[in-house]
Amino acid sequence: MTRRLELELLSGQHPAGSKLESERVLSQRFGVSRPMIREVLRGLEQQGIIEVVPGRGSFVRDVRITDAVRPLDALYRQRKPTSRDVISARMMLERETAALAAQHATPEDLRVIEEMLLRFDEARDLVSRARADVAFHAAIAAASHNPVIEAMFGSIATLTFELMLRSLGDPSVSREGVPYHQEILSAITARDPKAASDAMAAHLDVALRTYGDDLDQSLDLVAQRKIEQLMDLSAD
Repeated sequence: MTRRLELELLSGQHPAGSKLESERVLSQRFGVSRPMIREVLRGLEQQGIIEVVPGRGSFVRDVRITDAVRPLDALYRQRKPTSRDVISARMMLERETAALAAQHATPEDLRVIEEMLLRFDEARDLVSRARADVAFHAAIAAASHNPVIEAMFGSIATLTFELMLRSLGDPSVSREGVPYHQEILSAITARDPKAASDAMAAHLDVALRTYGDDLDQSLDLVAQRKIEQLMDLSAD
């Protein structure tokens, strides 16, 4: 019954913001007790599919890409991924993302990518630069116009942010890797999928060649060291 109602809600039969039938009506329609309906609704609320407003009822939420992030991020961290693991995953995903963006990006998509790159260039501290860097790559994922790919990137966005703290906090890595941003954007703007994919691959390969011992250490530990360095600097 849970799966049937979930599929019904995700199918678009009930647009975002619409109110679900009462517990009594749902129990009659599905042939189960009202306590069972309440339990199902509680589960759907935890998944972010519906919002329960006391005294008003249950309403369908607009499912967002970010809804996928928390459970998957927690799952990834349980497996203790290394920097190499995350870079390899990004290489597999973002080469195709860049190629698709070169084929499908709209003028508005290109404007957003350019804006994120400008925000990155204007950022004056490491955390702001890392956030803008993630936003730049997320904008490229959105420009692929493939919602599955966009969700996949969203699920590793926090891990990617931690990688960027490591990369952008190392002048040698940053000096070699940052110029590829413009190459990626230029290839996407030129509608050249191969050039976009190759530029993205070269951009990500910098970390594989320059991280040294950090490459095969837990990303959590690598990021924690970088955060502690930032805290020490701010305390001086």
